[in-house]
Amino acid sequence: MKDALDCLRLMNGSSKSKSKQNLPDSVVRNSHLVWWFVAIAILGLVVLAATRYRRPFNSAKGGSSGSAHSNSVAGSALKVAAPETPAAGNSTNGTETTDADKATEDQNLGNALLAQGKIDEAIIRFQEAIKLNPEDEDAHYNYALALARQGNRDAAKQQYLEALRIYPDYSEAHNNLGNLLVSMGELNEAIEHFRAALKISPEQASVQNNLGNALARQGKVADAIPYFREAIHLKPDYIEARYNLGSAHLAQGRIDDAIAEFSDVLRQHPDFAPAQRGLAKARQLQLK
Repeated sequence: MKDALDCLRLMNGSSKSKSKQNLPDSVVRNSHLVWWFVAIAILGLVVLAATRYRRPFNSAKGGSSGSAHSNSVAGSALKVAAPETPAAGNSTNGTETTDADKATEDQNLGNALLAQGKIDEAIIRFQEAIKLNPEDEDAHYNYALALARQGNRDAAKQQYLEALRIYPDYSEAHNNLGNLLVSMGELNEAIEHFRAALKISPEQASVQNNLGNALARQGKVADAIPYFREAIHLKPDYIEARYNLGSAHLAQGRIDDAIAEFSDVLRQHPDFAPAQRGLAKARQLQLK
């Protein structure tokens, strides 16, 4: 600022010198006034520039322009919202409990009760979980498991279907529903769900075996055998699949192949009663 004024004084001085030599006194006086107006205008511009580059006051951070801790995105002011009225049943001690959280707690308790064989109590927990979070496929799936163990197969079927409505790629629900439908004699629908499960998770040995079993029950033994073989390929110690393969060979009259499969099962699990019966039957047929 001082430099600017000094510069103006020098300019005025040189003007004065010229004015005294070349201009009347009235013109010189007017020239002085013009230079003073110019000086005042420049001073105003300097003050304005200094004001514009001053760091703004941030009231949302308590007036501090320093490094106050904030949960907001860097460079944005914190937004203080008016306190909300807590929902019924939610905690106000600093950690809110949502309906989804409560539903998860009910599910976990239901699973624990189901593992203890307390089916009726587990069902109550799963029902509560569904009330709190009706679009949770796991709640419907677990509820279906409990209902099936209770013997309420129709209700269990509906819960599996509801889980699949919410999450169509739920391979476990397809598989369990397939097993339930086999027990209800609804083989065509069961096969559809087993195929759907395999489309989602083809590496599931249990589903391969279950599909083979459903086909064999329909009398489609030749169609069932590749699924039993694939189940064994995926899980070589899968004794149920080996037993089913042996039974399929027996149904086809391939006695030696059946004996080989039953014998292999019994070498690994000597007390597996179905294989013992299958081997005995195969040897009887071999003697005929």
